[in-house]
Amino acid sequence: MTSDFRRALSDDLQRLTPPPGDLARAVSEGRRLRRRRRGAVAAGVAAAVAVLAVVAGQLGGGSSTSDVSRIDPIGRLDFSGGLRAYAAPGAEIHLGGRTFPGRQLEYLDTDAVATPVGVVFYDRGLPQLLRESGEITPLEPGPAVAADEFRPTAKADAAGALVAYAVARDGGGATVTVRDLASGEVVSRRQVPGDVVIDALDGGVAFLRTDSGTAAWDTASDDYRLLAGPDTRVADVRHGVVLYDGPEPDGPAASDYRLVPGAIDAQLTFDGRHVLYWSSALQATDGGRPIVLDQGPTTEGGYAFWAMDTDGSVLVAVPGRGAHSTVYDCEVPSGACTKLGPLETLHGDPMFIGVDM
Repeated sequence: MTSDFRRALSDDLQRLTPPPGDLARAVSEGRRLRRRRRGAVAAGVAAAVAVLAVVAGQLGGGSSTSDVSRIDPIGRLDFSGGLRAYAAPGAEIHLGGRTFPGRQLEYLDTDAVATPVGVVFYDRGLPQLLRESGEITPLEPGPAVAADEFRPTAKADAAGALVAYAVARDGGGATVTVRDLASGEVVSRRQVPGDVVIDALDGGVAFLRTDSGTAAWDTASDDYRLLAGPDTRVADVRHGVVLYDGPEPDGPAASDYRLVPGAIDAQLTFDGRHVLYWSSALQATDGGRPIVLDQGPTTEGGYAFWAMDTDGSVLVAVPGRGAHSTVYDCEVPSGACTKLGPLETLHGDPMFIGVDM
């Protein structure tokens, strides 16, 4: 390449106007990649424990049984204003009004579940509870079965201290347990053949998804009825409202609920009256007026991050310049927001425990 040609090419390139960035597409692609994490949680169990190990001190060796008992207590937390659990991946985690250093957080939001009593997470296939006291206690005895292949879920009931979780068992399948975390008592157990995903827990009814579809399991009566076929996904269930994606549920249990179509990564307010979906304007499930939060964009697809907290409020992380975000705790239904503080997210988006938004 001659000097004259190189100079002419440089002049032409400098005169070109770069095309505008497609922010909407970038946000959409980011959400798509976040959703894909649900199917790629191979490191999820280890990551959840690693976060708590960083906070607490150190984690024991790599035996097949749970060794979270070796983690030192992290000290008292404050759940009175909700769990307020959010994180900057690879930097810090905020929990119960305190801030801790953290790393390997990329799967924590989909593996763990925030409850009013504490955080339920899995260690090698076994459920553990991080309490407000800062101590970690196992919810089931070990050792786990097929922990390397088993990717369980857990869900909390907004109506109380109930949590549903699954543990793999010998011979395949899983045992789903609903436990009252306040009393420690087991409400009910059920063996489910094959793979199972717990999609929701509402009023003591667990919504279990298998290859044949989604069933509603009433833990009080042990009634187990099909809600929807395999092409339907239950996004959330609160106060008798089922938020679903795909074909409308038409199983025998469907008539017991008010059915509302929605996106798979949407959430319901605890009274089931509004949908939280990528906007600070929460749309009513009955066609009524929306709830508008004081902070965050109110157009669907706005650039921010949201989650329902354990007390029914909405956590909002509003990005600013560079890697800086500000996190707010917003009341429902008033929409009034309290600033929780800044969050520097150098390695990804803000994250909320138990939420993939």
